[in-house]
Amino acid sequence: MNIRERSHEVSKALTRYVYARIDSGQLQPGDKLPTERDLAEMFGGSRGAIRRTLMEMEEAGLIGREVGRGTFIKAVATVRSASLPSSLAPDASALTTFEQVARLASPSDAFEFRLAVEPAMLEQVALRASASDLDDMAHCLEQGRLAISVQDLEHWDNRLHQSMAAATRNPMFIAAYAVISAVRLGAEWGALRRRAFTEELRSRSYDDHSAIIQALRDRDANTARAILTDHLERWRTLSLGAGASASLA
Repeated sequence: MNIRERSHEVSKALTRYVYARIDSGQLQPGDKLPTERDLAEMFGGSRGAIRRTLMEMEEAGLIGREVGRGTFIKAVATVRSASLPSSLAPDASALTTFEQVARLASPSDAFEFRLAVEPAMLEQVALRASASDLDDMAHCLEQGRLAISVQDLEHWDNRLHQSMAAATRNPMFIAAYAVISAVRLGAEWGALRRRAFTEELRSRSYDDHSAIIQALRDRDANTARAILTDHLERWRTLSLGAGASASLA
């Protein structure tokens, strides 16, 4: 593959990535995209190719770019009506994949998948996360601590785990968490979350995530994995009942 073809493939992959995250609800108006350098690492392309693609998305109304601050998602109405060049427009099938999975998967499916994927994912986060990545995780955690509603808390908790996936620099982990997020944004998941929610558990969840982030700063993947596994197991039991672990084993 020559340089021009590679640049085109990187552009298509980046555009599909952004559209899919918007379509699944992971990216909301005002959310910040990774830096050009981080996107170049994620998609295996040059910063020039990433920059040109971001410029095209900005011209189409998909994103906004602010000097010194970064790149942000614009209003959803603008995003969904944006007209990208046909060469970069994502396939319609790619935009519906996450919604299809979300309709088929139950909360128990989601917990089973999360327990298989997320603890293992933290090994790569411990190896690859930058200081900026870790600061973004801490920001999401703090916003969750300040959240007033369960919905806002769920949003920031989801964003925290998304930032961990992004820090792997691995499109497969990123895509896997996009599927998880699609399920988490569903009504059934929200009902389970509200049923299991208490202030005591909220405090314990904050402590868990704080300890995970500190372990990642220390590059201690084993500790981060152990804490996250316990955290997910606890929430699965509280959400689905005491027999959940046995029934899913």
